[in-house]
Amino acid sequence: MKKHPLYWIIEYQGKCIGTAKLYSVDELNRRAGYAIGIFDKKYWEKGLGTEVTQLVLKYAFEKLNLHRIDLKVLSFNHRAIACYEKCGFVKEGIEREGSLIGGEWCSDIIFSILEQEYHTSRLGHKAS
Repeated sequence: MKKHPLYWIIEYQGKCIGTAKLYSVDELNRRAGYAIGIFDKKYWEKGLGTEVTQLVLKYAFEKLNLHRIDLKVLSFNHRAIACYEKCGFVKEGIEREGSLIGGEWCSDIIFSILEQEYHTSRLGHKAS
């Protein structure tokens, strides 16, 4: 995928079950946005989103030398919020009623992780 080199297919047991991507990469400020989606509910609650997020963070901070990764997640998506917090993302704020879903206004929570947080977290420690 030359056009989108930071867009990955999530394959599990030989099936495409979702995607993950780094987007809006700003090389000057060493930052990017992050998004992940696992489309089939039967693959939720298996730790796959956490594993993929950890791999993308490793690539972003250790190979691309980024300083900041940020994301937005719908406030009712408790499963994704738990994944992001487990991976070291920090809540920065709330974008109130920014999405109209099913006729109801929904808010997004804004999260980010900085390179120093990644490197000092248990996720970023290298085995000795």
